[in-house]
Amino acid sequence: MTTSRMVRWGLAGAAFATSVATVRDYERWRALGQGGIPHGAKGWLQVTYLRTRMRETKDPAVHLPFIGEAGDGRWLTQIPHRDGERPRIGRYPVPHRQVDQPGSLRARVAVLDHFDARAAGSPGVLGYRLSAFERHNDAITLLDLDKAPAATRMAKGEVAHIHPGDGSMHMILSPSDAVTALEAGWAERHPLAGMYGEPLTYLMVYSPRSPEEADVVGQLLDAAVGYATGASDTTAGQSL
Repeated sequence: MTTSRMVRWGLAGAAFATSVATVRDYERWRALGQGGIPHGAKGWLQVTYLRTRMRETKDPAVHLPFIGEAGDGRWLTQIPHRDGERPRIGRYPVPHRQVDQPGSLRARVAVLDHFDARAAGSPGVLGYRLSAFERHNDAITLLDLDKAPAATRMAKGEVAHIHPGDGSMHMILSPSDAVTALEAGWAERHPLAGMYGEPLTYLMVYSPRSPEEADVVGQLLDAAVGYATGASDTTAGQSL
């Protein structure tokens, strides 16, 4: 075989391997379900670019410069450290999904009940609206943004939403509470947080594996609501 023919065969083989890898990547992405971009070839091409923009997701130090700024506060009391390893997260920024350690049905129902109670518990203040980020799932949403913190206004009032497929959630916490959640292992930042209209404290909260974990997730949701609504935080009235 001549050198030129060997080169042509090598290029053809490389092209075939690339095609196979591309198809498999596209199929893996599709299998995660719908997110905030078109669920087809156009969306996959957008995600392929966004993957080059992904940032680190677990370092709480990112939020330290913003602690104490306007709107910040601590709505989380002491929470336990989450047991075991963190779950594995899909390689794609959209949809941002948890791909192992599925939550138990009982725990996920408990979290959904807590979401429903919070959404219905403050008529005229909070309600369910279609998520501006997910575009297929409803989110607990702050209805009046006049006094909302900048992160909530950036999110068009969104406070939190659940991903029905895997039971994980996205919540927007205060910088102080984001540090607590990250340090305790209950959450990680969205890999595009701080870009494309996503607040820096836009966090994925992991699917609960037990009723006890569902209780902690409920505390995280309460903290997200407190931050969005400006409710008195747990440090109110304490001397500095």
